[in-house]
Amino acid sequence: MGSSAPAQRFAEPPMAAPQPPLAALACYRLQSPAAGDVSASALPDYPQGIYSEDDFLLFAADPWTPSAAVLEEIAGLSDQRPELNCFLISLAPRSLTSGLHASVQLFQQLQTQRAWRQNNFAVILRAGLAKTAAPLETLQDVMLAGLLNSQSVWLINAAEESEVTTENPALAYQQFMSEYEKVTRLSHFIPERNRYRQSYLRNGLMQLVQQELNHESQFSDNVRYALSYFADDFPAKGVMEKLMLKQPDIYFSLMKVRKSR
Repeated sequence: MGSSAPAQRFAEPPMAAPQPPLAALACYRLQSPAAGDVSASALPDYPQGIYSEDDFLLFAADPWTPSAAVLEEIAGLSDQRPELNCFLISLAPRSLTSGLHASVQLFQQLQTQRAWRQNNFAVILRAGLAKTAAPLETLQDVMLAGLLNSQSVWLINAAEESEVTTENPALAYQQFMSEYEKVTRLSHFIPERNRYRQSYLRNGLMQLVQQELNHESQFSDNVRYALSYFADDFPAKGVMEKLMLKQPDIYFSLMKVRKSR
């Protein structure tokens, strides 16, 4: 895949489906760890709220507020590792290891586990980084801002604090196209751009394919279009995936036969 993609490549696709409603995004300002008494105050008027660029802002799908234990852990980590600008809090059981992660590897792991579109996360960003990356309208926008603009992220598992269950929401075609455009645009100036783009492209497109294999009698025009459109960029693995790109209808029929056995 090249280092950039022409803007016209992301023109409105045929028969674009409406995007699903966005989850509400709550923002909190964390009191500076140096102040000792760690707390979080809501910022209903973000990004116009009053805060310094060194403050940390916590973003979460509404409603969720951090516990004192999580705030204290963040304060301690901030003291120990002042270079960290992003923390990711996992609010539902999943096979993610607590601790320090390379940002690109964590992004790839979230894609592989189909966890990227789940809203069972909270993200803590340094306010200066959040300001630079604005507008931040969805939880995924905040996650991209943190992962694409940092070398490493600290992950905290806080599943016991939430009753939210993990789900793998269906991926809408238009959502896939929109998010891939965003990943491509925002990663333009980072050395790892191809790894981010290929990870998102592979997992997103394969999710669309699998959804239609599970529920449809043939590929929709949208998915057939996407397979042709991204054929040169898709990191195909093996003969069957190459067939999927070159002859999607034959691939679909063969996979249906396999599933029926």
